[in-house]
Amino acid sequence: MSFAHPKISTNKPAIPLAAMVDVLFLLLIFFMTTSVFREYDQQINVSLPPTGSGETKQSPTKIVITITQDSHIYIGDRQYSLDDLRRTLVQLATQFPGEPVIIRGDRGSRLDTAVKVMDIAYSAQLHNVYIATSKPADEI
Repeated sequence: MSFAHPKISTNKPAIPLAAMVDVLFLLLIFFMTTSVFREYDQQINVSLPPTGSGETKQSPTKIVITITQDSHIYIGDRQYSLDDLRRTLVQLATQFPGEPVIIRGDRGSRLDTAVKVMDIAYSAQLHNVYIATSKPADEI
């Protein structure tokens, strides 16, 4: 004896919402973490030298070295001496060979510091070394 109404169908198509919510949260977490890492490289405020030519190098991962006006060297927000930088870049080169290195030097910093940083990167077998610049004010 069945008490169900004979005209009501019990097999309705259903959308699996639990899986969609999981994917939504994963996408949200992905975009939040990548936006944080993108801003992490530019915590140290420097005034980049302008250039009229040049191209944008986009890489999903990169080593960003910042040189301030008073020639302090940073990776992220940690300050490095030249010897510490050498050890760190050698370690990064063994873990991530071929990783690009971007040097963000303040326009008021000393050129010899940037050359020393480039030399350390090349001696650590990191050969994709770039210098970050900005567009001139009249092109912005």
